[in-house]
Amino acid sequence: MLSARTTIPFPFRLLNGVGHSLLALKLPLLRFDEAAVCRAAGRRTGLSDFGDPYYRQGLLRVLESAERDANLHFTGRLGIYMLIVSQLVNRLRLVEARHKTPELFDRPLIPPIIIMGLPRSGTTLLHRLLAADPAHRAVPAWEISQPFPGGAPDRRRQNTERQMKINHRLARDLDHKHYIRADTPEECIALLGATFISLLFWVFAPVYGYLEWYNAQDRRPAYREYRQLLQVLQAADPARRLTLKSPAHTGALAALRQILPDALIIQTHRDPIPLISSLNSLFYSFHGVVTRELDVRRMAEANVRLLENEAALNLAARQANPGAVCDVYYDHLLADPIGVVHTIYDHFSLAWTEEYEQQLRAYLAENPQGKHGRHRYSAADFGLNDQDIARRFSAYRENFGLANRA
Repeated sequence: MLSARTTIPFPFRLLNGVGHSLLALKLPLLRFDEAAVCRAAGRRTGLSDFGDPYYRQGLLRVLESAERDANLHFTGRLGIYMLIVSQLVNRLRLVEARHKTPELFDRPLIPPIIIMGLPRSGTTLLHRLLAADPAHRAVPAWEISQPFPGGAPDRRRQNTERQMKINHRLARDLDHKHYIRADTPEECIALLGATFISLLFWVFAPVYGYLEWYNAQDRRPAYREYRQLLQVLQAADPARRLTLKSPAHTGALAALRQILPDALIIQTHRDPIPLISSLNSLFYSFHGVVTRELDVRRMAEANVRLLENEAALNLAARQANPGAVCDVYYDHLLADPIGVVHTIYDHFSLAWTEEYEQQLRAYLAENPQGKHGRHRYSAADFGLNDQDIARRFSAYRENFGLANRA
């Protein structure tokens, strides 16, 4: 099993030492309480209206869980505090936009492409292939995390680049697990962060109590505001179709179908046995840099339970919405990416152009598998075994014929 402690660079270890000394003095520093984070968001924006209070339940849960469950060192505490405040900032600006530009939210959306699928099943590759179409708009990481300009000059891109440099100094193995830069298309899990019914917080910290709460939530309120955020992004480039992806949508298919009935939904599939080990390896990098000591087995088991729940919810929604989703298999995507994309275009009657095909071929030539390093992982690294994973995902594997696929 992997070590419970990960190594972070010396400057961050030094900061942790100083920070913990300050925390020991009981100073009101980075307090995980509602009033403190709301005040911080208000100071950044000059706003105070957070809108529909449904979000407060999730906010309170994530604050409690960050304090109680996550075992954060000072650098981790600072990062999660800033993440929570940034999502409250996005929430304040969404409410302000609804007040100031209500006509924006009356405009119809071009039916967006939305990619879902259990994490590590090819969603990122497929998203970036579809993003190569000039008719599509795949939102870059800097904009998806901060959909509203904060003033002039607009420093969202520079702020994102600065944060990513810090992240990569902390987790030096991140590029070969999930390559991301400020300008790469990124998943829309960040949009859901402003609703506080979002896996975003679990991705970046071991907030076990929050994850347990999340697994039982009705996600429709979050997706109503998600749709409004898509309207904001659509308004920035009205002629192109939004092309989005997030594994977090997989268990929310029922909510997506209700709130965005015209969306072009694609679901990727991969055998959960290698998929779960790959996911746990990624989470080991994310969680390992924010905690004093990571409970590797507990983290891995929480991810298995999460994906069990997502798969069950997805299967139920698929049965209630037959024919609503275009299915893509991971092994097919790796073996014949252009052929798979062509099949998607045929399925949804999208226009195929020579320009797009050239862009696809150029992207694939410039980004071969393993370009940023090989990602190695196994179930044993996390105290799991393949037979147990197969048993727990038997319904999902059988439904989509995954037992003999890589």
